[in-house]
Amino acid sequence: MSKKQNFSRFLFLAPLLVLLLCLLAPGQLRAEIDDSSLFMEAFSAFQGKDYLLSIEKINKMEQLYPDSPLRDVSLLMLSRAYYRAGYNDSAALKINQFYKEFNGSRLSESIEPELAAIGKRREAGEKIAPNKQLQAAALKIRNEQIAIARAAALKAEQERLALERAERERIAREKAEADRRERERLAAIKAARDAVQFDVAMQNIAPVLEAGTDVLVPFKLINHTKNTEEFELEAILPPGVDGTIIQSSSKDQPVRKIKLQSNQQVELMISFKMPSSRVDGSRMVTTVKATSTKFNDISKQRDITVIASAPLLRVVSRVQSKYPVAGSQDIYKVTMLNVGSRNAKEVDLRINLPKELKLIDAGGNGCWIENEQQAACRVDALQQGTLTERQLKVSVREDSAGKVAKGYVDVLQTVLQLKDSFAGVPFTVKKK
Repeated sequence: MSKKQNFSRFLFLAPLLVLLLCLLAPGQLRAEIDDSSLFMEAFSAFQGKDYLLSIEKINKMEQLYPDSPLRDVSLLMLSRAYYRAGYNDSAALKINQFYKEFNGSRLSESIEPELAAIGKRREAGEKIAPNKQLQAAALKIRNEQIAIARAAALKAEQERLALERAERERIAREKAEADRRERERLAAIKAARDAVQFDVAMQNIAPVLEAGTDVLVPFKLINHTKNTEEFELEAILPPGVDGTIIQSSSKDQPVRKIKLQSNQQVELMISFKMPSSRVDGSRMVTTVKATSTKFNDISKQRDITVIASAPLLRVVSRVQSKYPVAGSQDIYKVTMLNVGSRNAKEVDLRINLPKELKLIDAGGNGCWIENEQQAACRVDALQQGTLTERQLKVSVREDSAGKVAKGYVDVLQTVLQLKDSFAGVPFTVKKK
């Protein structure tokens, strides 16, 4: 049987196996499987490049929790997993579904151009072909993960991948060195025709920079001529972001003009503050422009895309009982997840209960009572890829039977000065 047939059989049987496990599992175990834990399993699989497992977990989450507050990040991750697994048509379908359901979301800034492009092509009626190489690679990783779990051979696999990465890096270094020598050869040939020759060199890999911090992007300015040359320097950044060019770590000494001796090169930096509002994974183009002061029509510029790195917080809040009873006491659980690439610091929560509930006890753990309808919590730190929970003791008001209620949680990241609000899971109060 071919790999394609094996995978098709796997996709067909997976939902039946999940359903069987849910039916056979004890009630307590089923209760512990929620949208937060399923999403974190999918997130971990995605970070581990096990895209087929990530797809399976997100699809299971959508079946069990179609109204999950995590739907925006899960739908976006599902599209990326399909794309990286080679299922381009499914990736285009899901990214279009994201745009439809979450039009205007800040998460749209982090969508890769190639993913957005296949979505537009599918919307225009084009049939999107699969990437069979990526499909084979994704299936290979899934099979390897299963084999690793069975054979406990993780160490050998990691060493193999490390050797492959080292070989790729070795080849990349050799290519970069060959490219540099070729540029110098071409510059020497052209020097006889052109008296002014210089270059701006930047690294090829997009740097990841922390949102809300002062950052530096290094580059080199090289004078290839036989004469001393003077250059004007300019940093070009997106609107609202101010940047300067410096030669040392001091922002008080910007470099606007610089003279270089024959064949001299100097290391410089673009200095700017990565905006706090940049969502994790969003891309921003920075540009350096160098112009000859002798001939202002001779200039060169280089672009480099930088990637924002930031916490990405999501909050799920719900009553522990699926159908709380009027006049009873219950637990209101608040789960906060950090699915970004940076740790979150100094996070303030304002937990706003629906009017059908009354706050009895905030439960400690950094939480306190503001009033009968509101609790406040301080979370000093939340590492990326983790979650934390807070539980409030509440009473269900006697006159709330039959009513549908829903709270919400305001989240303030004080370090980044970012505020978000997350609606809670709705519930219906039962009569006694």
